[in-house]
Amino acid sequence: MTPANSVFVDTSGWVALLTHNDAHHSRAAAAFEDLQHSRTLLYTSDYVVDETITTILMRGDHKQSVVAGDVLFTSRLIKTISVGPATLSKAWELYKKFKDKKFSFTDVTSFVIMKDLNLRRAFSFDRDFVQAGFETIP
Repeated sequence: MTPANSVFVDTSGWVALLTHNDAHHSRAAAAFEDLQHSRTLLYTSDYVVDETITTILMRGDHKQSVVAGDVLFTSRLIKTISVGPATLSKAWELYKKFKDKKFSFTDVTSFVIMKDLNLRRAFSFDRDFVQAGFETIP
């Protein structure tokens, strides 16, 4: 069972935190500091890491994306969950059910991981997490 003081970090959370010129950077940095002070366990996925590095590259430059990747790959504070065959299968079935939504497949894999880990909170600026029934921070 995952501890209550755990949160899933989505791409939008990482991008806001790791990109100083992001519109949400100040809010992300303050919220992240609060999470660190409360010793919150951070979960993310390899799909989110991939999407984060790519997004930062597209919005910024290669150097920024490398710095972000180094943080995500080396931090001892982050537990990165690999999206394996079981998660892919569940996510694909769930994705097909969201006929009225424009959720990305990466987001749907995150929803499955969160459900499997019994996580209710996401560090995210993506309203899709709220629409899927999760609480978002900040």
